[in-house]
Amino acid sequence: MHPSTTTTLLTTLFVGLTAALPTTTKLHPRAGGPAIIPIPSTCVISNPNPSPSPADFLPTPSTSSASLYSAYYPSNSANTTQMAEQCLQQCYGYGDHTECKASFFAENVLIPDGQTGAGQLSAVCLLYTRALVKEDFEGAPEGQGTGAWTRNLAC
Repeated sequence: MHPSTTTTLLTTLFVGLTAALPTTTKLHPRAGGPAIIPIPSTCVISNPNPSPSPADFLPTPSTSSASLYSAYYPSNSANTTQMAEQCLQQCYGYGDHTECKASFFAENVLIPDGQTGAGQLSAVCLLYTRALVKEDFEGAPEGQGTGAWTRNLAC
């Protein structure tokens, strides 16, 4: 074998093996929803809509200016309480644990235009930059906003 061929072959082999060795790199959080993190007892959770009338309700359009995050996913009626609580835990898990001030969860909510599945009914978790008040909600069209659940979070 010619010496330059041997050198080229060894160089290629060395570079290939070196690239395959593990390296230490700091991993950065991946894109996606906020982490579901248990809320410490030092945080105050309150219900801005303590006796909703009607029982099925949705946020009014005026809340869109305070929208922080939204997630639409298939309904799972068997675990709505758990899903609503996880939505609030995502509120706590957003950013530095103080950016999200309120969450809203319901099933059978229309996915808005511009989102995958627009026009279909889905479960929703909405997070907000401010605490919500009773006036931020309105009755939902029949069959929509079922199991609506909202909480404010102060940490």
